[in-house]
Amino acid sequence: PRRSSDLSSGINAEYGGTALVGLWIPIDDATPDNGCLWFIPGSHREPATLFMNRSKEGGECEFVGKKNENFDHDDEYVCVPAKAGSLVIIHGDVVHKSFANTSENPRNAFTFHLYEGKGAKWAETNWNLPTEKGTFVHMFDTEKSK
Repeated sequence: PRRSSDLSSGINAEYGGTALVGLWIPIDDATPDNGCLWFIPGSHREPATLFMNRSKEGGECEFVGKKNENFDHDDEYVCVPAKAGSLVIIHGDVVHKSFANTSENPRNAFTFHLYEGKGAKWAETNWNLPTEKGTFVHMFDTEKSK
């Protein structure tokens, strides 16, 4: 309660760079007062043009490209309250944000991102590429999960 800050406008595809779906499961009821999600309907039709990349030095990450023009359309956001335990499915290119929790109530949530694995084309500079040190959990390819 009263501890979070605004989550600025963004799209999940900025971080993945391939077909991506977000799953957001609130543990507590998510309301306008405690920081529920806000979306711009139809914004998924404008694909990501800004991506998080590994820096050339291999340390910090940096955003490369142009910010999606939908980000600044504050009058188009729709508030989406969600009951605890519900599932919000987020298209990878939809613009969304949340505001700070200004209430006395918590707003915890689990967030998962699913991406196209087999045949997916990742930019070589993508910050989230699997490495020799580790990879993602492969849900349907049991050989890679071992």
